[in-house]
Formats: sequence, structure tokens, C-alpha cells
Amino acid sequence: MSDSNKITVRRTNASRRRGAAAVELAMVAPVVFLLIFCSIEFSRMMMVRQAMTNATREGCRLATLVTTQNHSAAEQYIRDELQLVIGGCQDENVLRIEFDPEFNGTYLANGTDITANVEVNCDDVSWLPPFLFQGIEIRTTSTMVRE
Repeated sequence: MSDSNKITVRRTNASRRRGAAAVELAMVAPVVFLLIFCSIEFSRMMMVRQAMTNATREGCRLATLVTTQNHSAAEQYIRDELQLVIGGCQDENVLRIEFDPEFNGTYLANGTDITANVEVNCDDVSWLPPFLFQGIEIRTTSTMVRE
């Protein structure tokens, strides 16, 4: 075999290998991008949950103060704290807040446990189409004793 024939064979194998690499990339790339987007979305859900936990704790703390006569001030505080994380948090259908016991102008005795429950659907805070966390809710609860 002459040297010119060897060069031709090598070029043919190299061009076939480039085609195989393109096919491999086309098969693997969607899976890799799906993993990346899912991990970003999962991290975002954990960030939302942590922000909700902090806001619920602070709102419950506000509700336990003697000077707080109704839970609407504490509820608005929670909504304001979550404004940057949850865009539609002022909507009561998106961010649901409940206090137990409810106290609207009624006197609660010192030592009464006050529980704040906050929940939001993952669909309402997700950046991706709702196929990943569809129907899942993020819930946080905080209980403190009235001063």
C-alpha cells in the first residue's frame, strides 16, 4: 500500500467519527439540559420555601405581640416580605395565609398559642412549564406563644 492510500483511509474514518460525535451530542444534550433546568427549578423551590419559612416566623412573631389586635397586620407583613420571591403574593388565591386562632379585634389571653400557616402552589412560583411540580404545594407553619 502506498502512502497516499493510507492518508485517504484516515480522512474517511475521521469524517465518520465527526458524524458519530454529532449524533451522540444530539442524544445526550436534551438529557443534560433537562437535568440542569430541573436542578435550577428544584433550587428555586427550596429558596421559595426558605423565604416562606422566614416570613411565616416573622409574621407569627408580630401576631404574638400584645399590641397586635388582629391578624391582618401580620398577614400583610408576610405578603410584603414575600413580594420579591413570589410575584403574585398579594393575591389571596396564590398565597394562602391562615392564623389559628383567628383574632379580628378579639382579645387573646397571654400564653395563647398562635399558629401561622402559609402555602403556595409550585405552579404559581415555577419558572418552567408546570410539568415538573404540578399539583405540589409548598407549606410552612410557625407556632408561637402570645406575650
